[in-house]
Amino acid sequence: MSLSILLQSCFSYTRALDFNAGEVQVNQEVKIYKNNGAERKGMVLSASEAQIAIIYSKTKQVLKIPVKDISGVQAKEFSAVKSLAIPTGIFLVLALLLGASSL
Repeated sequence: MSLSILLQSCFSYTRALDFNAGEVQVNQEVKIYKNNGAERKGMVLSASEAQIAIIYSKTKQVLKIPVKDISGVQAKEFSAVKSLAIPTGIFLVLALLLGASSL
């Protein structure tokens, strides 16, 4: 279970997608920012000039979001820096704790 949590923390929504240039792809994990301030995370089912359909990650239901209601879209990407930094940090903290307890 801890490995699962560790691997999930290695992903982040960092790359902004240009919806008008066709960068949003089917089966891509995205975070959609709506004009009203709401955010929706999910997997893209379809993307057209009029709307994006996603499987909303919280409810597992299909959401169809009109393009006119979208202020931004970000793709979920793997972060190599987080993948290395988190285990290294955990190792250092454990080493410090073990070193302090042996004094």
